[in-house]
Amino acid sequence: MEDRVQQFHTDAQRPRDARTPKEIERLRKFLFKNQEYRFTEREQSHLFCAVQAHFAAHADLPDEEAREPALGLIDDALKMPFTVFTTSQKKTFLKWHAKLTGQADGGAAAGSASAAPKQQRFQVYDVTETSISCMTADGDTADIDVQTSDKDLVAKVRELFDAGVDVNVHLDEGRKSLVGIVRSD
Repeated sequence: MEDRVQQFHTDAQRPRDARTPKEIERLRKFLFKNQEYRFTEREQSHLFCAVQAHFAAHADLPDEEAREPALGLIDDALKMPFTVFTTSQKKTFLKWHAKLTGQADGGAAAGSASAAPKQQRFQVYDVTETSISCMTADGDTADIDVQTSDKDLVAKVRELFDAGVDVNVHLDEGRKSLVGIVRSD
């Protein structure tokens, strides 16, 4: 397994070219097929560096369509269990995701002009039977007990998350329950 992971790391270090989208797709399939495998720290580091290299190669491209392969890879990486990527790596992925989707700059400037919001926007990165795990772009995390939130809202979050949609939610001030789902434009 280590040789395969090392190969993804090596391939990602090459300059971006016509093969890059195929390499990203191979990495995405590898992650999906091996998400139950318990990667060593070294393997996790190599996989993280491969994702980082693909992000760096696509982050500053002006065309949104050209950034799509890297965005898909980061989406998949965020959905991986913690045996594949660590919490700190996922926090970094969230920041990269925000940059690729253009959410990194716009939200802070718009929010500072008005009164401080009592709700904070979180991106859902895991949904289980008993909890919803989410994180801000700054890396603050919260685990919400589904029993403390509206059942219809929890069901909608679960439905969207299971369908592969990036789900952003608002939590109450104490981060104890869901307040609403953030509409994406």
